[in-house]
Amino acid sequence: MKPRGRPKTVSDEEILEAALNCVAQQGYEGLSLRTLSTSLELSHSAVGQRFGTKENVFRQAVRAEFSKFFGALVEARSSWPAELDDLEELRALIHSFLSATVKFPALGQLMNREGVEPSDRLTFIVENVILPQISPIFGLLDRLRASGKIVPISTRSLFFLVAHGAEAPFTLKAFSATFDSYDGALDPARHIAETTDLIMRAITPST
Repeated sequence: MKPRGRPKTVSDEEILEAALNCVAQQGYEGLSLRTLSTSLELSHSAVGQRFGTKENVFRQAVRAEFSKFFGALVEARSSWPAELDDLEELRALIHSFLSATVKFPALGQLMNREGVEPSDRLTFIVENVILPQISPIFGLLDRLRASGKIVPISTRSLFFLVAHGAEAPFTLKAFSATFDSYDGALDPARHIAETTDLIMRAITPST
């Protein structure tokens, strides 16, 4: 009989990342703890024993990935001057947000799925993960609108223009690649610079 080797060691971070990618690609219904365990070469019950329910795996995976995303955003923002006026702060935040999305395309895919219908999962994501991070920006936008430094664009319109518009080539990679014959391969840095500048020019009143 062939001796059994040591059980494979898989970190919690690896499990949560695999779970997040599964939901992003297949939806919540496609997430199976048993299948996830098997794909990671663990015993069938390993993920369940470590995290409990499927819902708990989902919530922890979402928290972990968004935590890494917002960490990347803060790191990208640190490359800009610490003190900026409100208008340039908005530019820096848009550029930094897009710079972070390059590294986490699965989050865009996840939100494209979870954002279609109301659900407890969507409520959890918005109230516990997204709003606590982006709500400080609401005050910045209020000041810019009140001072007339940007047009009276709604917070919703600007958010979706950036988060599900400008970031789309990083999330919809196959679709984006169909433009390669016209534009060449996607250059993320160029795309981020061009779209940030385009958005800022669009929302800044002409003088």
